[in-house]
Amino acid sequence: MIAQSIITGLLLGGIYAAYSAGFSLIFGVMGVVNIAHGELVMLGAFTSYWLYTLGHIDPFLSIPFSAVSLFILGYMIQRFIINRVVDAPPIMSYICTFGIHLIIANLALRFWTADYRSITTPYCGSNLECAGMVLPYARLATFGMAILMIGGLYFLLTKTDIGRAIQATAQDREMARLMGVKANHVYAITFGLGAAITGVSGSLVSTYFVIYPQMGLSYTVTAFCVVVLGGMGYIPGALLGGLILGVLESLTATFWDAGMSSALTFFVLFLMLIFRPAGIMGKGVVE
Repeated sequence: MIAQSIITGLLLGGIYAAYSAGFSLIFGVMGVVNIAHGELVMLGAFTSYWLYTLGHIDPFLSIPFSAVSLFILGYMIQRFIINRVVDAPPIMSYICTFGIHLIIANLALRFWTADYRSITTPYCGSNLECAGMVLPYARLATFGMAILMIGGLYFLLTKTDIGRAIQATAQDREMARLMGVKANHVYAITFGLGAAITGVSGSLVSTYFVIYPQMGLSYTVTAFCVVVLGGMGYIPGALLGGLILGVLESLTATFWDAGMSSALTFFVLFLMLIFRPAGIMGKGVVE
């Protein structure tokens, strides 16, 4: 029973890590806490939902559509809206992204109504049984995609020219500008990448969670908890934080009460902010 609960938590933690990586990336580079982050998850989920409903395209095959559409949206949001408040006090970015959250959530509610939706694929009820444990194929595939996505993001940041430009801008924007890096363009690319990763995560979320226009805020809160656990702005920490949070919630639901998992999550967050604000590995941004 414990082993099954831990495995379930790890599979859940993989998706937590996936949609938290974009949140961590944006904060690490621009110092912006994106309150509209959950709405990007919601848009990615609805992209897969409508492609499956109208075009019978499998959610995993719709991932490129989510990535491209959310990258374009994220690039434009940063370039034309958030870029205007990057140099302002942090409260301005909070207000700005909160406004974006309200606009996207209410537009989605207006066009798609408040109905709960889900994607039912032929394989959604199929499981792999191994050593007495049940492993849903959809969650295994989602976990694998999440790990590949975080690994790909880490590779892009450390091994490519655009990744080095992003890191240089994050470390010292003025020096990066002197070296010929266009900081505003890098910021827009970064936000676009964060949005694309989050959109892909939304497609993965759609394979086994319900979808509705007001779902975004809960995902924003979870992403914040994950990146605090792993370290704000530290991408590998998002994976560790997601896995820890997923296992913690799964064990709480199994041996205590499912309704207490969120309360325990916030209690752990509270302890982390007091005793380990740089995250478990001590590599997060602390201001």
